[in-house]
Amino acid sequence: MTTPAPSEQTEPDNTDVTRLAECVEAIGSSGFPKAISEYCMGLCGGDLVFLSAFFDDHQPVALYANHADEAQKAALELYLDIAYVLDPFFILFRRKGRDEVVTLADVAPDNFRRSEYYQTFYKAMRIADECGLMLHLDAKAALFFSFGFQSEDRRAKPGRLRAAIPVIAALVRRHWTVLTPERPDGTGRIAAHLEAAFEAFGASVLSPREGDIVRMILKGHSSKAIARAFDNSPETIKVHRKRIYSKLNVASQGGLLSVFLGALSKMPAAADGDPLQYLSGPDRPGPT
Repeated sequence: MTTPAPSEQTEPDNTDVTRLAECVEAIGSSGFPKAISEYCMGLCGGDLVFLSAFFDDHQPVALYANHADEAQKAALELYLDIAYVLDPFFILFRRKGRDEVVTLADVAPDNFRRSEYYQTFYKAMRIADECGLMLHLDAKAALFFSFGFQSEDRRAKPGRLRAAIPVIAALVRRHWTVLTPERPDGTGRIAAHLEAAFEAFGASVLSPREGDIVRMILKGHSSKAIARAFDNSPETIKVHRKRIYSKLNVASQGGLLSVFLGALSKMPAAADGDPLQYLSGPDRPGPT
C-alpha cells in the first residue's frame, strides 16, 4: 500500500487540530472569518486565501484576505466591483449546486487561460492556479473560499479540503446563521440569539399567554391593541398586565424594559432559554 503524499493525507496533523480548535473558539466573533480561512488554506496548501460572500442580487462582499501586495489588493477591488461577473466560480454559484471543492480546471472554459480576464486578473494576482470551496448557506447566498497557488510547480490538491467539508460547513453555519449583504460578517448570529432570547423572555415566570402579552408590551402595543390581537377586552388585558408586572416585580413598561435589557446583558451569547434565569439575587424577578 502506498502512503499518500503529505499534501493529500486526509488525517489531520497537530497544526490542523490547533487551527480547528481556534475556529471553534472564534465562532460568533469577528476573528472567525480569518480562523476558518486559515484552517482551510492549511488543508489545501494554498499561498493566498480570499473569503467572500456571494449573493444573487448583490455584488460579492469581501470577508477576509491575506493579500499584502498593493497590486493584489487593487485587483481584488476591481473583482468585487465589476470583474466578478466573469469569474468561473461566481458563475458556478449561480448554478446552485452542492457544497463542493473545485479547481480552476474544473470550472473554467477551455480557452480561459488565454482570456483577457485571466490575463488581467490572474496575472495581477500572480496566481498560477486556484482552488475553491463553495458553501451554500441558503437559496440566495453562499460563502466562497478562494485559494491561490503562486508557483507554476504547485497545483491545487483538494483531497484534504474535500474530506473536511462536513466539519467546515457545520462551523460556518454556526457562525453565519444569517448571511445577507447587510449582515455579511456573522452578526446575524447575534441577531438570531437576540430574537430567540426575546421569544423566551419570561418563560420561567410567566404563562405562555402572559409571555405573548409581555412581548407585545415591549414592542410598544397598547392594551387596546393587545386586546384586539387576542380577541379580549382591554380590561382583561389590563388584568394580565397587572399580573405580569407583579410576577416580574416591576411597576411600569419602563421597568419591564429595564429587566429585559438587564437579563440580556447577563445572558451568555451561546446560551438559550429564558434570559431571566441569568439574573441572580435581588435583580431576579419573581413573586413577592
